[in-house]
Amino acid sequence: MLKLTEGRLRRLAETLDALHLRSVLGAPARQAGNRAALLSQVVEQAREQASTAHRLCEAARLPPEQVRDWLEEAAPELAPEAQARILRLLTAGLEPGEPVPAQQVASLLTIGLATVVEELQAIERRRPRPNLDYHEFQIERHRRAALKKLLEGIGAPDPQPFVPDPFQLAAVDIVTEQGMDVMVAAPTGSGKTWIAEQAIRRTLERGGAAWYTSPLKALSNDKFREFGRKFSFDAVGLITGDRRVNPDAPLKIATTEIYRNGLYDAMKQQGLAGAPDLVVFDEVHYLGDRHRGVVWEESIIYTPASTRLLMLSATVGNARELAEWVTWTRGVECRLVAHPQRPVPLRTAFIHADGRLQPLFDESQAGRLHPDVEKLYAQAKQQEAAAQARRRRPPFRRRRR
Repeated sequence: MLKLTEGRLRRLAETLDALHLRSVLGAPARQAGNRAALLSQVVEQAREQASTAHRLCEAARLPPEQVRDWLEEAAPELAPEAQARILRLLTAGLEPGEPVPAQQVASLLTIGLATVVEELQAIERRRPRPNLDYHEFQIERHRRAALKKLLEGIGAPDPQPFVPDPFQLAAVDIVTEQGMDVMVAAPTGSGKTWIAEQAIRRTLERGGAAWYTSPLKALSNDKFREFGRKFSFDAVGLITGDRRVNPDAPLKIATTEIYRNGLYDAMKQQGLAGAPDLVVFDEVHYLGDRHRGVVWEESIIYTPASTRLLMLSATVGNARELAEWVTWTRGVECRLVAHPQRPVPLRTAFIHADGRLQPLFDESQAGRLHPDVEKLYAQAKQQEAAAQARRRRPPFRRRRR
């Protein structure tokens, strides 16, 4: 026996009444004085025989002629072409003259016929789908709703005055005023570049020199253009394996390998008289890379203790341990500034093989993949298993006579 709440029972009664199925519960409906009395009567019968009501509502079917009449009665404002399109939606996949499930008609009534027409037009905007049936329509509706929720709010925000967060101000103060190194661990989009910009600005205003290192040439080129617009291109230089622009500038943008090689050259010259006042290590989590991590390790170790280090990362997993190691290695206290709150939420999406964009996870169940993704993954596993079985099958050899 199914348990129904008062609201569900009333919606069931309204559905049955709208579809002219007042006697669907198996007993003739008594004459009711008005609609409210009729609904109360159906609710009372449905409460007594809830499971029977559900089964009969699911099993009830309407002839196409009755559905057509119902469409004209329920939505007279719709154009005849729109009513005909809804009727084709309900009868697609059925034999000519085959009754239409009443539950599908009630579902469209709940959605709203005008909304159904709008969603049909949106679904068929890319290509006409005259044979689209009710079940495919519902699947497309849920896909579109999930995609709309996924993309909701994405875009350029409204301009607002910039107010730095306390963790940004604290990081700048530690590295420029307190004379200590700082490790900043904050998610992407939280403003780590602003910290580096302010620390560099204060260093240059005091007549000092600074390096900004990154793991990628493309990122170094991007920072060269960005800082050139902010500090003037005369004060910014670029040194990578491919380009060498204004290498004597007080602010040098370089890959970390170039900075490490510069430390090698300085040590060969028996002195580090030209040591910078500030070095920014962007993406310092590369320290844990198996092949390139030694570059960051040597750069931190060989940088003079008089130089302040500003290390930035969004993905380092052991930030406190790294800060302690830097303190032990360099003999200068390294403070950790952590900001775990993500200002820009992450939304994980999946591009289907046919080009559709959809959420990767199911919103209704936390941690579960989207049904379409699960289906595609299961198909891929089956194909992989079939391919492995073919590889294991011994080749056919014809027996010699």
